[in-house]
Amino acid sequence: MQPLNLLSLSHFLSTLICILVIIYLPRYFITATESKKNIFKLALLFLVIINDGFDFYKVVYIFENPWQRGLPLHMCDFSAYSILAYLFTKIRIFFVFAFFWGILGAGFALLTPDVIYGFPYFEYIQSHIGHSFILIGVSYALQVDRQKIIRSDPFRILAITTLLLAAIYVINSFIGMETNYWYVNFKPEGDSIMNWMRPEPYHMIDIYILAIVLCYLLYCIYYLFDKKTLKNND
Repeated sequence: MQPLNLLSLSHFLSTLICILVIIYLPRYFITATESKKNIFKLALLFLVIINDGFDFYKVVYIFENPWQRGLPLHMCDFSAYSILAYLFTKIRIFFVFAFFWGILGAGFALLTPDVIYGFPYFEYIQSHIGHSFILIGVSYALQVDRQKIIRSDPFRILAITTLLLAAIYVINSFIGMETNYWYVNFKPEGDSIMNWMRPEPYHMIDIYILAIVLCYLLYCIYYLFDKKTLKNND
């Protein structure tokens, strides 16, 4: 089994396939009946639960780590359940959370997965599939439900994230067992953007600054794209 190489052809093709599915699968449901849309929501719910269940099984029974390390408390877990909560309730704040941390968190996870080995290693494949579920849900909300992001959303989501970050730090400290949810204690094992950040615990300051920059950058990209789309439709 070859170690993960972010510049390998297999990683490029695997990520490209996921991106194409994320973009084009939800388009089928733009003109679909409500019953088909409900089937999509239930299927996504089922797949996310199965993926989280396998995550727990993998961490505890395959890698033989303490069960505390297999809980669905990573940022991408929050994003996954946020987009599911939005799909079933249509409460907008759930979409906003999934939009920013789904695209940024799951997006980076596709580009730089937190695994040691690349394709066809099972953990690599599961990471790509699991994070794609989040982005498929966000893509569905944007294309089918026509959800929008507004100027105040980056600040709101950063404020919520700050509160959650403090809570996650307490949870990591409380349950022990070297848990590292949201990577607050140490950097991930695989290659990632955190490689260029300062050593722990100062990496969290760098991550927070980067999060602010990326949230507003993502909003600017969305704003320009949405403005161009509206102009083309006029």
